[in-house]
Amino acid sequence: MDQLFVDFKKTYDSFSRGGVFLYNILVDLSIHKELVRLIKMCLSENYNTVRVGKLLSDMFQIRNGLK
Repeated sequence: MDQLFVDFKKTYDSFSRGGVFLYNILVDLSIHKELVRLIKMCLSENYNTVRVGKLLSDMFQIRNGLK
C-alpha cells in the first residue's frame, strides 16, 4: 500500500509571499480579479513585533509563511 505524507507546517513556513506564482494560479482558476487583489494585499507588506514579558521588539517584515 502506498502512502503520502504532507508536512503542512513546512509548506506554510516556506511559502514565499513575494512571488506572483500564487496569484497567477488564482487568475488561471478564474478567481475574480478583485478577490485576487485582496488576497495580494493581505499577503504583502506584513509587519510584526515580538513581546517578551513587558519588552516589545522593533517591527520587522514578514516575508515567508502564511497567516
